Amino acid sequence: MTTAASVVNQALQEIAAQATVTGVNPAFDGSAAGNAAGILYTPCVNLLLREQDWEFSRKTVALTTSGTTPVYPWTNGYLYPTDCVRIRSVVPATWDANDPQPVRWSEGVQTIGGVATRVIFCDVATASLTYSTNAVTEDDWDSMFQEAMVRLLGSELAMALGGRPDFSRVKLGEAGQIMASGADKDS
Repeated sequence: MTTAASVVNQALQEIAAQATVTGVNPAFDGSAAGNAAGILYTPCVNLLLREQDWEFSRKTVALTTSGTTPVYPWTNGYLYPTDCVRIRSVVPATWDANDPQPVRWSEGVQTIGGVATRVIFCDVATASLTYSTNAVTEDDWDSMFQEAMVRLLGSELAMALGGRPDFSRVKLGEAGQIMASGADKDS
């Protein structure tokens, strides 16, 4: 079973930090490494999820209308899912599988009930959204994502814990190479 602490410990090992953490994200164990990991872990995961369309993070839902008049030139507005980190596609409820036409969409912010709310605008009356969700656990990750996460987190921790731009640069480069090789993956 992979845990956030085991991922952090792999990243610490990558940068020869001579430290380990225990606990769960974001409140690891209160050590310097645990505090840094608690701040950096979730942003690193979200960054990697935004970089590619990882199959393990794919989710499709029917969109909920925003209940407000969308901004011009759009005819429909929908609430942005709270767990969405990357929109993959907006599709109509009914469509021709033999001739799928792309749906133009845009993200925006509208005031709903006095609160600035993130929304998705499009011209489809009843739409579904396919997106990358951050509501995944470490056990859901594929091995390439996990390796990229370890390297990226190692890069961030190298600077946070030791001010070591040399290790940070190397680990960031390794994460980038893993992501580049994953771009051709069959999903």
